[in-house]
Amino acid sequence: SPTRKATASPNTDLSGTWAPIVTPSFKSEYDDYLKNCSQSFMFRKVIVNGIEYQRETIRQLDNGQSLEIIAQNPAGNWNRTLIASDSSNPLNTTIVDPDKDTVNVEAWWEDDGTKHKSLLRGKPRVKGGVFETVRYLDVEDEDVLVCESKFLPSEFESSSSSFKYGSVLWKFRRVA
Repeated sequence: SPTRKATASPNTDLSGTWAPIVTPSFKSEYDDYLKNCSQSFMFRKVIVNGIEYQRETIRQLDNGQSLEIIAQNPAGNWNRTLIASDSSNPLNTTIVDPDKDTVNVEAWWEDDGTKHKSLLRGKPRVKGGVFETVRYLDVEDEDVLVCESKFLPSEFESSSSSFKYGSVLWKFRRVA
């Protein structure tokens, strides 16, 4: 398994303001992802159609131990700080998500401190499902931030559940 670290590599800095690179195939993939998280058609239509207006501002602090993220979109802003920890002392922090639910987040760096991974757990609406996010700079273009988002439904949910495994690959272009 990848080595888990509390800090980023000295050459890795995810700081910046990022805008999503929106293509028709991305919109379709994102809609499927939201559907697998059991979001309604109307909600998906509003979110997917407004996606190009989203901005993510990231501040990487304390050698990457803290990642402050401000997501701005037409639906509102979501500010959170993800605290990374190593495997010897895993840390769960409590944050409030955009729906005003209190959730738990665990975060760390992988791949020699070049990829930031976080797990969001405890969201009541998804009945034990976990949101996994991996953020890293594109190896060919450091002005592109890659964000792999996955939704892992609870193993206790039946196969007939409205929650299904989902994944979407975001790419953001640095705008500041």
